[in-house]
Amino acid sequence: MRQHSNRIDLRRWHSIGSIVLFLFASNTAAVAQEKDAVDVVKVNTDLVVFDVQVIDKKTKSVLTDLTEADFQIFDRGKKQTVTYFSHDELPLSIMLLLDVSNSVRPFIRRIREGALEALWHLKAEDQVAVMAFATTSEMVQDFTADRNLVATQIEAATSDDKLGIKTAFAAAMDNAAVRMLNSPQGNRSVIIVVTDNSFFTSAYQEKVVLSDLFQSGSVVYGLIVNGSNALAGLRGGANPGMDRYVEQTGGEMVYANNHEVAGKLALLIDHLRLRYAVGFRPTENADDDNFRPVEIRIAGNQRKEKTTIVLTKRGYYFRRRSGH
Repeated sequence: MRQHSNRIDLRRWHSIGSIVLFLFASNTAAVAQEKDAVDVVKVNTDLVVFDVQVIDKKTKSVLTDLTEADFQIFDRGKKQTVTYFSHDELPLSIMLLLDVSNSVRPFIRRIREGALEALWHLKAEDQVAVMAFATTSEMVQDFTADRNLVATQIEAATSDDKLGIKTAFAAAMDNAAVRMLNSPQGNRSVIIVVTDNSFFTSAYQEKVVLSDLFQSGSVVYGLIVNGSNALAGLRGGANPGMDRYVEQTGGEMVYANNHEVAGKLALLIDHLRLRYAVGFRPTENADDDNFRPVEIRIAGNQRKEKTTIVLTKRGYYFRRRSGH
């Protein structure tokens, strides 16, 4: 495991190419952001699984009655056969990433109470880990199904300001993404960030963090407590908040005042239950380093396709891992 700090562990990048990444503790301007970050699905065998949410455009409601026959998968434009399908069958591995910086201190008690109450909306087989962040980040509890242990660690993590007063989100999110690489196998990987969203990440920082998120295959959900979009556009070369991390991983952002934390966290967990796991075995299954764009559609006539929104990753790298 890497040490928790505001620096990215450079050693991890040796396994994914010859790119040398620099430290990103400061918010100095960096290289221009690529048009689109590519998504990576972690593959242990030749089965590639995508986490999918389907929303009705008109009502904004999540569709929960779809079957395997309702999904079509196109790998680099070629239609694939759906070989895996489930709906709320796989257990969850949830990383609670809690902002404990100075800007959330006025309502940290509400965040603590909301997180504690939301735990009881999980199933017995779901596992939870807890990381807190401010100037630095700390993994206060590794993945466990023991709700009482998690509750104790949440209370401890939110009880003081030992992690500092600033909001070093990029380093914390990267630490969380790396930890998700070691989350329980076979579970759906989710990071739920509870924050006021009052921070910036540079385009370069964003690229680094997204790469780790895609490697871990995690979906990012955000609960924004007393948040504001007032920061948008105020600082050149930097991106406000965590919007892009949610968007790029196919997650969801929910806003709450400090009295709504418990209810909105429960809503996020309920929405996680409404997602589908859709998988296929690529017809071209030779290992390579090429990005493979994937499109997942709702089967049926054109009208049905136009009335739904499919939230998921846009593709994958086929990298089988022998011996797993």
